[in-house]
Amino acid sequence: MQVHYTERHVAINDAEKEKAAVKFAKIHRFLSATKDLEANVVLSKNGTDVEAEVTLHALHHTLVVTDTNGNAFTALNHALAKLEKQAHKNKDKLIANRRRQRQRENSPPPIQGSAQEPEVLESNSAVRVVSSGKVVSKPLTLQEAQIVLEEKDRDQVTYRDVESGQICVLLRRRDGHLELVETPA
Repeated sequence: MQVHYTERHVAINDAEKEKAAVKFAKIHRFLSATKDLEANVVLSKNGTDVEAEVTLHALHHTLVVTDTNGNAFTALNHALAKLEKQAHKNKDKLIANRRRQRQRENSPPPIQGSAQEPEVLESNSAVRVVSSGKVVSKPLTLQEAQIVLEEKDRDQVTYRDVESGQICVLLRRRDGHLELVETPA
């Protein structure tokens, strides 16, 4: 990892730079062992305090941390601790996003009217009851519901009847006929 120091009215010695290089090496191993990273350290005097600002370009992001202290090396040390925290948080978030994206690509598209992760309500009986979650009830006529059932090759369609406003379920029975279940008003 290449580290560029800019010192404005304050200086740190080579021994302190070597100690900081050990921390930079740890951050480099965590972020990217193969790519060569570049960090910029700006140490500037503000009244009696020294401000340390560390900028690192890694993982498609720019990580910037600052710390203020009376001692230049202490300010740099605290800034590097913050940088390590920020790097861990950034990499964890990047990994989680990649996993979510990979799961979305590998999972089949959800079927309308069923939950993506069904909840098992009864698990100790021989028959499992699975909750399908919320069902979007569209205002349809009976004929439109039949068309949806045939076109989408589904066994059931839940809809809101246009005329009565009731929630209805149109089911395909095992014998091939259709069954209409209407809820009471």
